[in-house]
Amino acid sequence: MNGLSVRESEILRLVADGMDTREVATRLSYSGRTVKNVLHDITSRFPLRNRTHAVAYAVREGLI
Repeated sequence: MNGLSVRESEILRLVADGMDTREVATRLSYSGRTVKNVLHDITSRFPLRNRTHAVAYAVREGLI
């Protein structure tokens, strides 16, 4: 595990706070597509099923 980029960490923190894709995009001034792509990259890089699994994994590993 190489860790997460700053952008990946920011997005996962906001998802962990209960925000949906649109809310995360608005908060960080990204497009919704960018948020979805970042989440897809995380779940593809690690053996994760979905965004909820990604948040749980990041919390367990102390990444966020």
